[in-house]
Amino acid sequence: MKSDEHILMVHMFARQMMLFQSLLEILKSRGVLQRGDIEAFEALVREEEQEHLEIFHAVVNQYQAFARELGIQEGLPSV
Repeated sequence: MKSDEHILMVHMFARQMMLFQSLLEILKSRGVLQRGDIEAFEALVREEEQEHLEIFHAVVNQYQAFARELGIQEGLPSV
């Protein structure tokens, strides 16, 4: 992996973390999130990740868009 590809990965993971943190703060501020909810959420995601391939396709499309913004054209994954 080239250094610009590593930068792309870091950008993607950072954006994902920002989205998750924002969602968690919203849920906490509204009293929706309770102790143990995050662990239960992670277990649910692990169970269902194979059943929701449309999410995988959406991520691949977003990855391609970010890569192109950074000038990466070759070797991008396709769906």
